[in-house]
Amino acid sequence: MLESVESDRGSRAPELLARELGSARVADPRERGLATELVYGVLRQERRLDHTLGPLVRQGLTKLEPMARVLLRLGAYQILMLDRIPAPIAVSATQDAARQIGAGRLTGLLNGVLRKVAALGEQLPSGADVASLGVRASLPDWVVRELVKAYGADAEAEGMALRERAPTTIRPTLGKGGADACAVALAAEGFTAAPGPHHTLVVTGPGDPFATKAFMDGLFVPQDPASLAVVELLGDVAGRRVADLCAGRGLKATALADRGAEVMALDLSGSKLDALNALARNLGLAERITTRVADLAARPPEVGAFDLVLVDAPCTGLGTLRRHPEIAWRRTSADLASLTALQARLISNAAQLVAPGGALVWAVCSFARAEGTPPLPLGFVEEERLDLRPSAGLDAFQARRLRRGPA
Repeated sequence: MLESVESDRGSRAPELLARELGSARVADPRERGLATELVYGVLRQERRLDHTLGPLVRQGLTKLEPMARVLLRLGAYQILMLDRIPAPIAVSATQDAARQIGAGRLTGLLNGVLRKVAALGEQLPSGADVASLGVRASLPDWVVRELVKAYGADAEAEGMALRERAPTTIRPTLGKGGADACAVALAAEGFTAAPGPHHTLVVTGPGDPFATKAFMDGLFVPQDPASLAVVELLGDVAGRRVADLCAGRGLKATALADRGAEVMALDLSGSKLDALNALARNLGLAERITTRVADLAARPPEVGAFDLVLVDAPCTGLGTLRRHPEIAWRRTSADLASLTALQARLISNAAQLVAPGGALVWAVCSFARAEGTPPLPLGFVEEERLDLRPSAGLDAFQARRLRRGPA
């Protein structure tokens, strides 16, 4: 899985874990938990691990074949950051893994380097400069600079929060009994569901809650509280027509429909809208959602005007690093520049679909200030702003509620 993430920019850790653990039929929750911990942990701490490993690899860490780097990081992560696996076991298990995948040629390298890691430990830089903070928080320098712009003196604390494990949060389906029915159904399968922020539930228990009958029956979907906070920014949507202009696979569109809205969901990707429709059917919300393929960046689609418009814009995704740590090693500062240019076109075109007196909610799952402050469309004023921080235990979202003046 780690090699796939490194070699294939389209791969995502959550999907890889779901597929691989499912296909391997790993039933023991301890084994599933360890595999998940290793994948997410190595991805979160990649720069910090490489800081320790680099000086110990004579030929240079970057010159090694990808699988060698992956195996070294796996071994070093167990030695340095897990407290229940003795160092000699971590070293030998990493060598065994190399042999099992036909990479026995690497066992000498793994033995030599990982034994040094166990003997020397890690020495993290203590400076206040960007590079030192980047090693401690295990983030690229350009991401650290964006953290400083966003949070100033709190940048390191927020960066560290981005590397913490995200809890499993879900959105109960209101039309299928809401939180109470969801909690009862999950309890019957061995899980505990406690109230979380923004009307979510925090799920704990053995195994995978998304392999339960409750999930298959549409009693809940996975969603971060910050994502639901954006939905709440639209206010009372019951009985109102709402346009979701970058709907994707439909988490926010179905949340709006579940709250009684009549939703027009648009997206550039037909396959994402297919997934949205399948989700809506499973949740019992299909009658409240219509979908249409449209390129909002090119021109405003001809769908009329709406009192409420949501644009959950394509962005760097830096605010979701707790759940998608691979983003840190894929995005670049050039991506930020190109995405902000795209976002300026999106908000301009979206504004033309807002009826006089109506509201536009703009949202990005990123803390980069350039993404959260696109140009204010002519005739609009800002009513409310959300700035949700990682240190609050949420994904980092920025959102603005804009009001269009009367005709």
